[in-house]
Formats: sequence, structure tokens, C-alpha cells
Amino acid sequence: MDLFTHALLPYLLAKSFKRKNEETTAFVLGGIAPDIDVLIMWINFVYPTFFLITHRGITHSLFFGFITAIFVLYLASRTGIRSFINRFIKFEPVINGRSAVFACAGATLHIFLDYMTTHGVPLLYPLTTTRYSAELFFYTDLFLTILSLLIIIYLYKKPQQKNTAVKFLFVFLLIFALLGTVRTVEKSGAEGFFNNTEMKAYPTTSPFDWYVMGGIGEEIRIFEYNGLERRSQYNETVKRIDVLKSGDGMDRALSIAEELPQVKMFRWRAYAVALNASFEEETWSFIYYDPVQRAMFKDMPPIFKGVSRGFSSMNVTVKGNTVVVK
Repeated sequence: MDLFTHALLPYLLAKSFKRKNEETTAFVLGGIAPDIDVLIMWINFVYPTFFLITHRGITHSLFFGFITAIFVLYLASRTGIRSFINRFIKFEPVINGRSAVFACAGATLHIFLDYMTTHGVPLLYPLTTTRYSAELFFYTDLFLTILSLLIIIYLYKKPQQKNTAVKFLFVFLLIFALLGTVRTVEKSGAEGFFNNTEMKAYPTTSPFDWYVMGGIGEEIRIFEYNGLERRSQYNETVKRIDVLKSGDGMDRALSIAEELPQVKMFRWRAYAVALNASFEEETWSFIYYDPVQRAMFKDMPPIFKGVSRGFSSMNVTVKGNTVVVK
């Protein structure tokens, strides 16, 4: 979900249940805290690891989410930061046991909202890197983003109106439930359309358009499904491993490539992974790509395709013991 929704929902809940200002502040800070990961993503570019230092990675687990929420609450309670933010909004961060509980509750709410979106969250990290996701909403939902932004603007301009928070909380939860219901029905329809229990549907920005993936042996099949027209537009079938130019030592070279943290992270992020392999001049070239994300990005404007390429594919070359990631 988006930052506006992550901040608004804990605010409305706290105000509706008449919590103290310091508790409301902690709840909201906890609600946005996990997204501080956007400030530390650069670490994985400088020193690649498989510690999930990426967006919706380490800080979106319960354990590290709680730590992050308390850390953000602590920073916000520092005199300089608190004074600066108080110029714009009423801001009362306090470090104590009760505020820490509300901050952790906010982080839990954040993680739940992101669980509802595609790709989900590594809920139990560091015990496991498994991502958990309802696969109902896209990364951000345009309807909820606009709704949240409008409510925030209204509350900022008219903060003292009686029972406003309760009314807006009801409206928000109602629309959230309606959108979730529509998406649940459409997802079931998309998966059931193919009469194959192995097919899995992934959301797009529209509740009626879905990408559906299934596998047969060594192939991955990708379809586009439209719920309004009740039809599927065939997209493509790809091999899980496609050897374009054969050569010696592929298994060894592939084993070296698979140990790279960049490859492990790519596999962790991907819906599915396909691989093109070719051998030339004693060098193996492996192109890893996500066929689902490649299908999603194909209709993007050219300006966005370059940015998205790193998320949908990566190239690894192996020559002897020398490995290069492109």
C-alpha cells in the first residue's frame, strides 16, 4: 500500500477510539516505519547480501518491523526533529512502554496491509525468507491512494470537527472491504477459468485484469485474463531453462551463479524465474528473467521500461572462477 494509507488508517483508528495524542502519534509512526527501508536499499547495491535489505524486505517482518517502529519513534522524539515537525502538524512522540506498544501495533497494521498486496511480506524473517501474500491488491491501489489523500487533506484543513474520524474510518473500511471482495471474486474467476488447480492469478492496477501463471513440466505459461469480458488473452510460454548455445561445464557455471546473493535476491523477488543460457569464448552467459513481470512491463511507456528492467531480468557471466553481474 501507499504511504498515505499507511499513515491514515492508524490515525483514524486511534482517533475513533479516543486515544491520547502521544499514543496516536506512536501508532501513526509505527504505521509508516517499515517503509524506512527505502533509505537503506543502497546498501544492497554497494555490498550485495541476502539479508533482504530491499523494499518490503527485512523491515516488513514482524521481528524487525517492531524494532524499526521503536527506532523511528525514538528518532522522532528527539527535540530537534519533534520541534521541526510541530511547525506543520500536532506531533507528540514520547518514548515509553505504552507508546512502544502502539508503535509496534502500527507496524503490524502496515505489514497486514502490505500482505494484502502482490508479493507480500517476509512475515517470519529471520526464521524464514518465505513471503506471505494474499495477492489481492497491486503494490498500491489507486482508489485507496486517492481516497486516503483526500481524507488527509480534509482532516488537515478541518481537524476539530466532531466524530469526523469515526465517519471517515467507516467509509475507508467499507471501500476497502468492497474492493477486497471484488478482487477476491475476480481472482477466483481468473484461476477457475483455466480448470487447472495449479494456475495462480496475480493482480494488476485494475481489479478486473489479472496475470495468470501455470507450469507444465519444464515450461512456464503466462496468460492475461479480463474478468469483465470473461476471456483470456494468451501471452506466452517459456522454458524454465533454455540453452541457446551449448558448451562444456554448464552445471558448474550455473552452480557458481546460483550462489551469488544478487541471484538469490532476484529469485526471492520474482513471481517465477526462467533462464536463458549460452556458451561462447569459454564464457557462460545466464540471463535470468521473470516472465510474469516481463509481461506486466511490456505495455509500459519506454521511459519506465528502462527503470523496470532491473526488476524483471539480470545477466550473469561465468568464465572459470570469474563471475560478473550485469
